[in-house]
Amino acid sequence: MLTIEQVLLQISALVVDNNFEDQSMLATQLQGLGAKEVLRASTGIEALTLLKGRAQPLDMILAEVRIPDGNGLQLLQAIRCGQAKCMRPNSTFVLTTAAPAIGIIQTASALDANGFVVKPVKGEKLEPAILKARRTIFPPNFARHSEVFIPEKF
Repeated sequence: MLTIEQVLLQISALVVDNNFEDQSMLATQLQGLGAKEVLRASTGIEALTLLKGRAQPLDMILAEVRIPDGNGLQLLQAIRCGQAKCMRPNSTFVLTTAAPAIGIIQTASALDANGFVVKPVKGEKLEPAILKARRTIFPPNFARHSEVFIPEKF
Protein backbone atom coordinates (compact mmCIF):
# COMPACT_ATOMS: atom_id res chain seq x y z
CA MET A 1 0.00 0.00 0.00
CA LEU A 2 1.40 3.39 -1.01
CA THR A 3 1.69 6.20 1.50
CA ILE A 4 0.36 9.70 0.83
CA GLU A 5 3.93 10.95 0.44
CA GLN A 6 4.61 8.33 -2.26
CA VAL A 7 1.38 9.22 -4.04
CA LEU A 8 2.03 12.98 -4.00
CA LEU A 9 5.77 12.90 -4.62
CA GLN A 10 6.45 14.74 -7.87
CA ILE A 11 2.79 15.56 -8.46
CA SER A 12 1.63 18.91 -9.78
CA ALA A 13 -1.75 20.13 -8.58
CA LEU A 14 -4.18 23.00 -8.89
CA VAL A 15 -6.25 24.28 -5.96
CA VAL A 16 -9.33 26.27 -6.99
CA ASP A 17 -11.16 28.15 -4.24
CA ASN A 18 -12.34 31.75 -3.95
CA ASN A 19 -11.84 31.65 -0.17
CA PHE A 20 -8.18 32.65 0.17
CA GLU A 21 -7.78 30.96 3.57
CA ASP A 22 -9.15 27.62 2.30
CA GLN A 23 -7.07 27.91 -0.86
CA SER A 24 -3.90 28.59 1.14
CA MET A 25 -4.60 25.79 3.61
CA LEU A 26 -5.12 23.22 0.84
CA ALA A 27 -2.05 24.37 -1.07
CA THR A 28 0.08 24.27 2.09
CA GLN A 29 -1.19 20.79 2.95
CA LEU A 30 -0.41 19.49 -0.54
CA GLN A 31 3.09 20.98 -0.44
CA GLY A 32 3.64 19.54 3.03
CA LEU A 33 2.65 16.12 1.72
CA GLY A 34 5.25 16.28 -1.05
CA ALA A 35 3.56 17.84 -4.09
CA LYS A 36 6.26 19.34 -6.31
CA GLU A 37 4.04 22.08 -7.74
CA VAL A 38 0.82 23.60 -6.43
CA LEU A 39 -0.90 26.27 -8.50
CA ARG A 40 -3.85 28.33 -7.33
CA ALA A 41 -6.93 29.88 -8.90
CA SER A 42 -9.92 31.70 -7.41
CA THR A 43 -12.54 31.28 -10.15
CA GLY A 44 -13.57 28.71 -12.71
CA ILE A 45 -12.52 30.94 -15.60
CA GLU A 46 -9.14 31.65 -13.99
CA ALA A 47 -8.58 27.91 -13.51
CA LEU A 48 -9.55 27.01 -17.08
CA THR A 49 -7.41 29.84 -18.48
CA LEU A 50 -4.45 28.64 -16.40
CA LEU A 51 -4.96 25.07 -17.63
CA LYS A 52 -5.30 26.09 -21.27
CA GLY A 53 -2.04 28.04 -21.04
CA ARG A 54 0.05 25.17 -19.70
CA ALA A 55 2.35 23.05 -21.79
CA GLN A 56 2.42 20.20 -19.24
CA PRO A 57 -0.67 18.61 -17.71
CA LEU A 58 -1.37 18.75 -14.01
CA ASP A 59 -1.83 15.51 -12.11
CA MET A 60 -4.63 16.60 -9.81
CA ILE A 61 -7.20 19.35 -9.29
CA LEU A 62 -8.89 20.16 -5.99
CA ALA A 63 -11.78 22.54 -6.62
CA GLU A 64 -14.50 24.07 -4.47
CA VAL A 65 -17.96 23.41 -5.89
CA ARG A 66 -19.17 26.97 -5.28
CA ILE A 67 -16.70 29.29 -7.01
CA PRO A 68 -17.53 32.34 -9.12
CA ASP A 69 -17.30 32.53 -12.90
CA GLY A 70 -17.85 28.85 -13.58
CA ASN A 71 -18.46 26.58 -10.61
CA GLY A 72 -16.35 23.54 -9.72
CA LEU A 73 -18.72 21.13 -11.47
CA GLN A 74 -18.52 23.18 -14.68
CA LEU A 75 -14.73 23.05 -14.43
CA LEU A 76 -14.88 19.28 -13.94
CA GLN A 77 -17.16 18.96 -16.97
CA ALA A 78 -14.77 21.07 -19.07
CA ILE A 79 -11.87 18.77 -18.11
CA ARG A 80 -13.89 15.60 -18.73
CA CYS A 81 -14.99 16.92 -22.15
CA GLY A 82 -11.43 17.75 -23.25
CA GLN A 83 -11.77 21.55 -23.24
CA ALA A 84 -8.33 22.00 -21.64
CA LYS A 85 -6.07 20.32 -24.20
CA CYS A 86 -3.11 20.02 -21.84
CA MET A 87 -5.18 18.00 -19.35
CA ARG A 88 -6.01 14.35 -19.62
CA PRO A 89 -9.82 14.02 -19.61
CA ASN A 90 -9.54 11.42 -16.85
CA SER A 91 -7.23 13.51 -14.64
CA THR A 92 -7.72 13.23 -10.88
CA PHE A 93 -10.37 15.74 -9.79
CA VAL A 94 -11.44 16.15 -6.16
CA LEU A 95 -14.29 18.48 -5.23
CA THR A 96 -14.53 20.34 -1.92
CA THR A 97 -17.54 22.01 -0.33
CA ALA A 98 -18.76 23.17 3.05
CA ALA A 99 -22.37 22.28 2.21
CA PRO A 100 -22.72 18.99 0.36
CA ALA A 101 -26.15 18.59 -1.19
CA ILE A 102 -27.51 15.46 -2.83
CA GLY A 103 -27.77 17.21 -6.22
CA ILE A 104 -24.12 18.22 -6.08
CA ILE A 105 -23.01 14.71 -5.18
CA GLN A 106 -25.15 13.17 -7.94
CA THR A 107 -23.80 15.59 -10.54
CA ALA A 108 -20.22 15.02 -9.38
CA SER A 109 -20.78 11.28 -9.67
CA ALA A 110 -22.25 11.64 -13.18
CA LEU A 111 -19.10 13.54 -14.17
CA ASP A 112 -16.84 10.87 -12.63
CA ALA A 113 -15.32 13.03 -9.92
CA ASN A 114 -12.51 11.07 -8.29
CA GLY A 115 -13.30 12.31 -4.81
CA PHE A 116 -15.25 14.63 -2.57
CA VAL A 117 -14.11 16.29 0.66
CA VAL A 118 -16.29 18.28 3.07
CA LYS A 119 -14.79 21.48 4.48
CA PRO A 120 -13.06 22.31 6.65
CA VAL A 121 -10.48 20.07 5.01
CA LYS A 122 -8.07 18.77 7.61
CA GLY A 123 -5.11 16.50 6.89
CA GLU A 124 -6.93 13.47 8.29
CA LYS A 125 -9.69 13.99 5.68
CA LEU A 126 -7.50 15.11 2.80
CA GLU A 127 -4.97 12.28 2.83
CA PRO A 128 -7.43 9.36 2.46
CA ALA A 129 -9.46 11.32 -0.11
CA ILE A 130 -6.35 11.86 -2.26
CA LEU A 131 -5.20 8.26 -1.90
CA LYS A 132 -8.60 6.98 -2.97
CA ALA A 133 -8.92 9.55 -5.76
CA ARG A 134 -5.54 8.71 -7.26
CA ARG A 135 -6.48 5.00 -7.33
CA THR A 136 -9.78 5.71 -9.10
CA ILE A 137 -9.47 6.07 -12.86
CA PHE A 138 -12.45 6.55 -15.16
CA PRO A 139 -12.32 6.04 -18.92
CA PRO A 140 -13.00 9.23 -20.89
CA ASN A 141 -16.59 9.50 -22.09
CA PHE A 142 -17.03 12.86 -23.84
CA ALA A 143 -20.57 12.14 -25.02
CA ARG A 144 -21.90 11.17 -21.58
CA HIS A 145 -20.06 13.94 -19.74
CA SER A 146 -21.19 16.66 -22.15
CA GLU A 147 -24.85 15.71 -21.54
CA VAL A 148 -24.69 16.20 -17.76
CA PHE A 149 -26.77 19.24 -16.75
CA ILE A 150 -25.02 21.54 -14.27
CA PRO A 151 -26.94 24.38 -12.64
CA GLU A 152 -25.04 27.65 -12.39
CA LYS A 153 -26.14 28.13 -8.77
CA PHE A 154 -26.54 25.61 -5.96
